[in-house]
Amino acid sequence: MASYILVKLPGETIIAHIEKCPANQSANSIRKPVPPASTSGLCFKKLNVTTHTHKFLIDRLARKVIVDSVIQSLPLSKEGLSIHDTGAMYVINTAAGISIKWAHVTGIIDIQYGPHPNASMKTEGLCGVCNGDPTDDLKMQNRTIIKNLEEIEVFIRSWEIEKSLDVTTRRPVRSCTEDNCSYCMELLNRSTFIPCHKKVSPQEFCEKMWINSTYFWNYECDALSAYVALCNKHNICIKWRTPDYCSLSCPEGKEYQPCVQPCEAKTCLNKWFYEDSPCSYLREDCVCKNGTILHRTASDLCIPEEKCTCTDNKGQPRSAGEIWNGSMRGCCMYNCSENGSIVAVEPECDEDAPLTCERQGEVIVQVIEERACCPKKVCECNMSLCDTNIPTCKANEKLVVGYHALSCCPQYRCECDPSVCFNATQPDCREDQFIVETKQEDPCCFSYLCVCESCIEPVPLCNEGEILTVDLSTMQYCCPRYYCVCDENLCSEPPMNCTDDMKLVKEKIPGQCCPEWHCECSCENTTFPTCKLGEVKKIDSSVSSACGCTHYVCEKDEVCIFEEVTVLNPGQSVIQYLDGDLCYAVQCLQEKDENTGYNAMYFTIVNCSQQCEAHQIYIPPSSHHTCCGTCQNVSCSFHTENGTLIVYEEGSSWSSNCTTYKCAKTPAGAIIVGSSVSCPPFNDTECTKNGGVVQTYNDGCCKTCKKEERICQKMTIRTTIRKNDCISQSPINVASCDGKCPSATIFNVNIDSHLRFCKCCRENGTRNLTVPLRCSGNGTEITYVIQEPIDCSCQWN
Repeated sequence: MASYILVKLPGETIIAHIEKCPANQSANSIRKPVPPASTSGLCFKKLNVTTHTHKFLIDRLARKVIVDSVIQSLPLSKEGLSIHDTGAMYVINTAAGISIKWAHVTGIIDIQYGPHPNASMKTEGLCGVCNGDPTDDLKMQNRTIIKNLEEIEVFIRSWEIEKSLDVTTRRPVRSCTEDNCSYCMELLNRSTFIPCHKKVSPQEFCEKMWINSTYFWNYECDALSAYVALCNKHNICIKWRTPDYCSLSCPEGKEYQPCVQPCEAKTCLNKWFYEDSPCSYLREDCVCKNGTILHRTASDLCIPEEKCTCTDNKGQPRSAGEIWNGSMRGCCMYNCSENGSIVAVEPECDEDAPLTCERQGEVIVQVIEERACCPKKVCECNMSLCDTNIPTCKANEKLVVGYHALSCCPQYRCECDPSVCFNATQPDCREDQFIVETKQEDPCCFSYLCVCESCIEPVPLCNEGEILTVDLSTMQYCCPRYYCVCDENLCSEPPMNCTDDMKLVKEKIPGQCCPEWHCECSCENTTFPTCKLGEVKKIDSSVSSACGCTHYVCEKDEVCIFEEVTVLNPGQSVIQYLDGDLCYAVQCLQEKDENTGYNAMYFTIVNCSQQCEAHQIYIPPSSHHTCCGTCQNVSCSFHTENGTLIVYEEGSSWSSNCTTYKCAKTPAGAIIVGSSVSCPPFNDTECTKNGGVVQTYNDGCCKTCKKEERICQKMTIRTTIRKNDCISQSPINVASCDGKCPSATIFNVNIDSHLRFCKCCRENGTRNLTVPLRCSGNGTEITYVIQEPIDCSCQWN
């Protein structure tokens, strides 16, 4: 920011504050491209008017006026100084006769020294000395007058009272004959600016403004805006801005107009008596769009005239009949009447939709939310409905409260509390170990543990046939030593195959685990051919061997081959075979069979037809000397007592008249084998006497005694023994007593009551049984002794 004294009088001082223009407040939003280091332009942002008794600060961009550090509403008048906001500009009239018009949109300041100035009160400052003598206008604050225009920078800095950015953009005075004004002249010679050339010479503007101000070189829109402002002083309208070139950004609801005459804007407050009050010159401005007027002079809000009926407590316009909530938090409903009065009204509330609370512990309540007028049903937590079950934490735990998504009730749990853990002592680790903290027995507290360092020495890579082995003498260290041990069983199979007259020989190589192999001559391994039936082995003279080994070949002998399993010499005829009911006898001849290469055979035929019964099959003869076979049983035929014939398959069993029969398979065929049913001795009287019931089995051939209850006896059960946190590793057999014992009651006349007798199933002596138990708490094993009965019987209680 930079501050300069514009006008200084004995009783008044006017100071201008120049700052960088915000992007959304710039009067010229489209500028000529500039280097990256350039600023975005400068704006007159604030004016200070100081009198003997008051200090006035007018902030154009914030649209506020501060008097003696207190914000004041407009219009205001104090001791001859008045400030008025027309909606288009600030109009400031001072007691000394200074008149200032400061446009809101363009920021152009017009300062005039009254129509009837006091000649004895001469002005000083950047605006010069207002006495009609131009020779002393460049008077500095120390009363020195600048005569050489090239020292104008010294004059400007003399009236500078504060500086935090460089706003000096002038340079030593030049003319268009010394420097290049061609671009400035090119801009102003456009047809748009020609109507103003007679009043404001382009040549003079370029020499006095453009060529001597580097600011305009970077921002041509600001330069053209300054030229148009001079034209407007002569009431010449220049329509030079377009949407794509140096457009003027207007607030929402307003539109740009290049030539505006009235000084005062039409507002809701002056609409009834508003008349165009023309300023002394034209200006560029943003005005309300057709059909709208300003709500207030101090705002940019444009509204339809019907919205002027009421203004709420926040300064917002309201139309007739409009209802709104005027409270920041509560409910204060108001209605705008036709006559402009604001009347409080009652809110209209609708019935709430049914509400269901889904979380545990919630109930339905009615609340009125902030800025709401009607009550609303909501689900709220009722702690009295919660089941508060607070667990008892261990000594090294702390109680923590949490909440679940499906319940509003607090949920308590125990968590580890590291603050109560004792300081564990650090163990003495070996040189190849280091200490780490870990949780072991106590899941809440840390303890120290010795951990091995990373091993540096690599594990050796073993060759084929070798197995990696550890040095047992180094097992106690973190990094034991390893070495390779040879095991020929792990070597791969020999990679070569030798011929029949050679053998594979193993050769041991020093320093190598697996041997090497090569072939050597060996006639022992010469392959002898396996000849077929009817062939003989002969020396094969057509094959030569490098090792000198003899090779053999199979040739057909002078015999007959029958069914590829029997060899017959010439003249033999002892083999027969059956084809259906026909038996063929075979004879070996002397002649050769050209098809087979063996001797030919002669066949004779015999008919062996024979009818077998339904449960029989025909069996061919088993002897070479027997031509025909026999009938053999494949099932058994049995005649019952009533003469019925039943056929049973092999392996079947049945009973008849307490005799068990079976159809057995024998080499001679299926035969029936019978055996009487064998029953154990049985006493009917003894069974009945002992409370049993006689029952039969084996189709009624045998008897047995069925007892309903078990008498007292020793039994063995299989169970797992537990003692505290110790348990047997597997179930064990333990003896116990179980069963029925007699009891009775007899009436005794001496005591006029019944005597009761009762026996219990109890042990007859005990013996100790030692059981090993494994304890989960500390991992130890203990022995536990239990007693089991030696025998059991019914005894008096």
